Amino acid sequence: MKRRDYFNNGKLIKDMFDRLGPHIKSCHAKDITLREDNYIPQLDELRAGLGNLDYVVYLKELTKLNDVPLMMEHLETAEEYDLAARYIRSVGRSINISF
Repeated sequence: MKRRDYFNNGKLIKDMFDRLGPHIKSCHAKDITLREDNYIPQLDELRAGLGNLDYVVYLKELTKLNDVPLMMEHLETAEEYDLAARYIRSVGRSINISF
């Protein structure tokens, strides 16, 4: 991933949904941050809501598909899952999408 894709990931998300939409069977709810303390840029996964992923675009594109689940995984505690779900639902509410 190039730095411009990271900072403009909504465009990348939309492009991937446009290309792959009919083939998408499930989606994962994660977030990303760019580590800049390395010589080579590295993306780290975080709980949804703690990074830079454009969830407005992600959720809008996801709702265009039929019955595709959005799953959360690799979190440490039930509280982290709850916080991630709350964040995703709040973004959804802000754009009139409910889960």
